[in-house]
Amino acid sequence: MTDFNSRCVNIDWLEIYAFEDNMRYPMNAEYFRNQGYVVIERDYGTRVYSEMFTIEDEHGQPFVEVRRNPQSGSSEFTGLSELSVHLRLVNRACYSNSPIRDLGDFMLKHGYLYQRLFRIDMCYDFTRFDSGDNPEKFLRRYIEKKYSKINQCKVRCIGSDSWASFDWESVSWGAPTSMVGTKMYNKTKELKATGMKKPWIVQAWFESGLVDDPLNLPDVWRIEFSMHSSARNWIVIEDADSKHNKKRAVPHTLEMFDGRDRLWERFEEMAHHYFQFRYVEYLDKVNSDGERNLKRKDVCREKRLFNFNLDRTFYKIEGVAVECKPDKDDDILRRRLTLYREKHADPDLRRAIDILLNNLNRERLRQITAHGYAAEIDQIRLAIATRTGWDYQTVIEKAEEIHKLMKQGEIW
Repeated sequence: MTDFNSRCVNIDWLEIYAFEDNMRYPMNAEYFRNQGYVVIERDYGTRVYSEMFTIEDEHGQPFVEVRRNPQSGSSEFTGLSELSVHLRLVNRACYSNSPIRDLGDFMLKHGYLYQRLFRIDMCYDFTRFDSGDNPEKFLRRYIEKKYSKINQCKVRCIGSDSWASFDWESVSWGAPTSMVGTKMYNKTKELKATGMKKPWIVQAWFESGLVDDPLNLPDVWRIEFSMHSSARNWIVIEDADSKHNKKRAVPHTLEMFDGRDRLWERFEEMAHHYFQFRYVEYLDKVNSDGERNLKRKDVCREKRLFNFNLDRTFYKIEGVAVECKPDKDDDILRRRLTLYREKHADPDLRRAIDILLNNLNRERLRQITAHGYAAEIDQIRLAIATRTGWDYQTVIEKAEEIHKLMKQGEIW
């Protein structure tokens, strides 16, 4: 079994269905502006709602998206009333220490009447399974039918065709109409492909000990369960313990996802039903065609990936990182300086370029790590520089080593 620091488990989507307080109706954008909020309105609504706007928090960051005023008004056909509203916590707010309570406090403050949890996505990020299996190799072996999955026979795979093999980046399971969808994918590649626009996710990796250097990311993989429910407080799942693939209803409330400890318990339950694999095994007896028949899936050996009996720890953050528009000039300068440094051997020139690159990287660190990683590194560097005669590059390298050991608890 592989070692880990804190389990990096989070909510990635949180949306509820509610009714507006009829004493405050209409709770539109103007209502929230009168309450002192900054509100960003969209010029058009959605297929269901005619109004859509985003409310900012006290720090000027997007907090909750509101969709209201049904296109059809009150209708028995749609099941909506004029008070119907959907509230969605924006992605950044989902990565706080208490997204459920944050949304609950907002609803309580403005008198929303909770109806049901419309959609919640929970995710677990990792570089290796507890078993030590490499995620990419595991997917490849699954696609090659070395393993078979329990439940959810609908599969969608995304990858690239290389010279000798396929490189798989994402596999999704479940029909579009099912209440639960499962997905495993390379989150690092997705973030890089979209321009690293979600620094709070990299922050979560760093705070949990999943990555040591936020500027040089390894391949971090994600398992994500997306749950939709049209019933209040219940969701229907496929029972992995049934030989006849029966379905059963299980409780599905906001409180069950409140806190990373409870979130991990929900992940364990969902993984049991929707991320359970068996080795593909054959009977010893040869059939009339000279081939061996497959064993029944339920009698094949289980492919164990997680060890849910390990001691669990969960990270906390002091402040969620904010999205900063990428500075193209800085990125161009960084690439050109790096290229120029590689082409020249003059030690003074290389040392000067190292200083410039280090300052550019420190600025990126401040954007990713809201709790002061860059400041900690600066203090260590200053202590080393005043006590040694080492050159600048050696000071940088040693400071990084010491900081890493401090994070791991090896020194203090």
